[in-house]
Amino acid sequence: MLTNAEGSPVSVTTFSTASSSADSTMAASNSQNPNHQPNQFTTDEYVLAYHGPLLYEARILLAENWNESNTLLGTTGPHYFIHYKGWKQTWDEWVPEMRLLKLNEAGFAKRRALLEAQTKKNRPVAAAAAEALAPLGKGKDAKGKKGESSRKRTRDAGLDTRPEVKIVIPQVLKLQLVDDWENVTKNNQLVTLPRKPNVRNLLDEYRARSTALLDEIIAGINLYFDKALGNNLLYRFERAQYVEQKRSAGDRPMSEIYGAEHLLRLFVNFGPFIAYTNIDTESLNILREYINDIMK
Repeated sequence: MLTNAEGSPVSVTTFSTASSSADSTMAASNSQNPNHQPNQFTTDEYVLAYHGPLLYEARILLAENWNESNTLLGTTGPHYFIHYKGWKQTWDEWVPEMRLLKLNEAGFAKRRALLEAQTKKNRPVAAAAAEALAPLGKGKDAKGKKGESSRKRTRDAGLDTRPEVKIVIPQVLKLQLVDDWENVTKNNQLVTLPRKPNVRNLLDEYRARSTALLDEIIAGINLYFDKALGNNLLYRFERAQYVEQKRSAGDRPMSEIYGAEHLLRLFVNFGPFIAYTNIDTESLNILREYINDIMK
């Protein structure tokens, strides 16, 4: 997960549509559960909590019964301040009781069912996102022209046989990529630009915390981002915004304007991008380790 200089996670998105849809899903699920009773959870209890469309393990830190005079979320009734297991404290939040399930076999069965359903749902979305994010030279419009020389065809054929760098994308970021794709292509929502923190901020903060990180790695990622953004990292709906930013930015690089959403898209495509370079195997392994570390 990307973090700031204090070690707190940087939110990869500014959208909130997933939360509302998750609440409606959870409300429907709990309304069908005859065993769902108010105040059924206690402080320090371990539970399963909805976050987006999935369930995660969490611990209840505080429990309060809110009314219209003291509600913090606009909802009343039992509410719980929870910490998600394995997540940074900045993700701790107040949730209504309908977002919690008991940590038992029934809860785990529900979590497995939601994960399977989400995986099936995301298959066409991920395929569409992969097509939209196809690296230069791999898309539908990248077919060779009739006058292409045999030398170029031979060179490209050789590149296609080179192994791609395998970048391990954490599960939470895979889900974020799907949300990002839906927000832009389905809901016509744009990230507010200039983004704070931007790509250079994120990478500079990471470098400040990691003394072993080579300056060349950071410079290279920034350069890759600036070169790849316009051709490979934008959805169609974002292109007009990109043109406007280029016009108003002057000599300012796009890595100082765009943020974590688009940096994540770059990392997803880094393997195919690197396959079209002459970088040696040892350097590839070093680069892969740093990128995987940045995303933790």
